[in-house]
Amino acid sequence: MNTKQNITHIDATGLICPVPLMLLKQAIDNLSAGDCVQIEVTDAHAELDFEIWCERFGHELIKADVVNDILTFRVTANAA
Repeated sequence: MNTKQNITHIDATGLICPVPLMLLKQAIDNLSAGDCVQIEVTDAHAELDFEIWCERFGHELIKADVVNDILTFRVTANAA
């Protein structure tokens, strides 16, 4: 059994709503259940956007870190 998790990295720093969320959605749409997207953003509103979107569509959101005003999130895809 292969338990390796694929991680897609997105640099959305400098982009504002709704672009980071659109990039996240596009990446998630191309993943298998259990795979992750790690996205870096500077838009302060992205956290709330990601929380609402993940809750609505059943994905798991993990806020990983904040360094130098760059927020890093990891989102695990659900079984669509």
